[in-house]
Amino acid sequence: MTFSEQILATLIGTFFGFMGSLVLFWIKEKVTKNNQKNSLVNNLRYELDYNIALYRKYEADITKCIECIGADDRTTFLNIDYEYIARFFAIQFYQNGLIQDYLHHEDMKRWNDFMITLSSGSQKYAVEQLQAWKNKEIKKEDAFSSLSHERDQIRDALKMTIYIKDKVTP
Repeated sequence: MTFSEQILATLIGTFFGFMGSLVLFWIKEKVTKNNQKNSLVNNLRYELDYNIALYRKYEADITKCIECIGADDRTTFLNIDYEYIARFFAIQFYQNGLIQDYLHHEDMKRWNDFMITLSSGSQKYAVEQLQAWKNKEIKKEDAFSSLSHERDQIRDALKMTIYIKDKVTP
């Protein structure tokens, strides 16, 4: 084998070795990214399940208060805390650019709307309305209306969360 043949063989071997390492790196990155995406989707689905259970509890608690108002039972109380609504993986999902892979922009808007609606301000208002009724500061109809509205907001959030969970699949 001549010197030029050895150089050519070395260059070809080096080139294919380099290309092979690039392909392996690309495959490794693709698999890693896919695993991270699947993990984030699974974590988001778990978070959505948690929120669904929470919304159902809040809906039941408010329904119980509405029934107590209807029965003039002023011993009822309402303990809802929207701070417990999980948002961590939803934020990660958005920040990693995955939201557009699963949701239409209108779905994203609706999701943001209900997440903003269920805030500490709305929970405080509902609790204050119940307390005002208990203290005979407002009419039964006003308390009933306020709590019914809050329950409707929670029902909307529940429906939207179930819808999103169905759309976001690994």
